[in-house]
Amino acid sequence: MRLVSRALLLSALLLASPLAAAKGACLIQGQLSGMSFTDCSEVDAASPDGAYKMQCESNAASIKSVGGSATATVSGACPAYPQGICENPMGRKVRTYYYGRNAQTLVVTQRSCESAGGTWRSP
Repeated sequence: MRLVSRALLLSALLLASPLAAAKGACLIQGQLSGMSFTDCSEVDAASPDGAYKMQCESNAASIKSVGGSATATVSGACPAYPQGICENPMGRKVRTYYYGRNAQTLVVTQRSCESAGGTWRSP
């Protein structure tokens, strides 16, 4: 369980990186510590598109560097119907959306959000 918690926290913190684009989203899908995940961070601030894409791809590379697998996709918005949303973790203006988690993992994700100073919302 501790390994899973660390993996989820790493995923949450990477997605809370200060990505910035005009209403941009970074969708990360993959596996970490034997668990599949789909997470998406969304921002409203502006910065060059190339920098945003590089940061998104860097998040996927960070997951791979700790033994996970991940793909990164940049789009205009995160997919609909998340299970939970973490707003403004670590004081950053970002919303991170979580999909496809079991009940136990979702609770751990919520705790990680709140311990990082974020506000958790259940849609």
